[in-house]
Amino acid sequence: MQQTPGERFVERAKPAILPVLVVIGVALLVVHARQRLAGSARFTVDPTAWEVRSRPDWLSEDLAAALAHRISMGLADRSSLLDGDGLDRWADDLLEVSHWIESVEHVEPRFPGQADVRLRLRRPVMSVEGDILLSASGHVLGPGAVSIQPEPLLFEGAHFDEEALRETAAAAAELVPFRAELDALGVHVERVGIDRDDTVIFRTDRDVVLSWGRSARESGRSYLDLPFRSRIDNLKMVLVDFPGLAGVERVQLWTDKPVVHTRGG
Repeated sequence: MQQTPGERFVERAKPAILPVLVVIGVALLVVHARQRLAGSARFTVDPTAWEVRSRPDWLSEDLAAALAHRISMGLADRSSLLDGDGLDRWADDLLEVSHWIESVEHVEPRFPGQADVRLRLRRPVMSVEGDILLSASGHVLGPGAVSIQPEPLLFEGAHFDEEALRETAAAAAELVPFRAELDALGVHVERVGIDRDDTVIFRTDRDVVLSWGRSARESGRSYLDLPFRSRIDNLKMVLVDFPGLAGVERVQLWTDKPVVHTRGG
């Protein structure tokens, strides 16, 4: 019996049909197995089951735990180790969870059912009302116990003035590299605030006002003020005549030469 063209094609294709079916079958089995594994606890990361493995020395254990708990609540959705996009989404979401988080260093899968999350935290440089901490960027970090040197400066003024908070926090961060040097010279800065002319002032433990000028964030006008190192050099010049700033009420640091106002002068 003579074969039709279609039957001849099927006859020639028979040797390849079985391998093709096997490949398709295996592919379907792999997809099915992957779907089952994705739902397995061994391949699923639950953000509410957390553990703090390491923390900065200045961050208290209680505050680290509170931050980890807040993060876990912000990452409500579980993620599969087989879904790289899921962990990538975690990395994006983490930046929105807490102002403490400055950057996400990495989020890496760990078998079984774990992820290693490493974060860079913002360091507090200023406090409001003694316990509400702020970073150099002006982010309100919230209350918390830290043991950081130098200690965050206490903000003096109306804490609802957001612009004042951002400006003083920036200036407090600018002073950080010089505070150990000033302490050694007997100048212990404790507070920071805004003066009547909207420039920044620091206040020492002896109630001496250090008129700092503008922070670098005031880019439109800060170029008019001396560099930070030069402002400290101005203060050191004053200390030659007034050791420990004894008898001094106020020192203007941001101009070419320091301007000294003595008490009762």
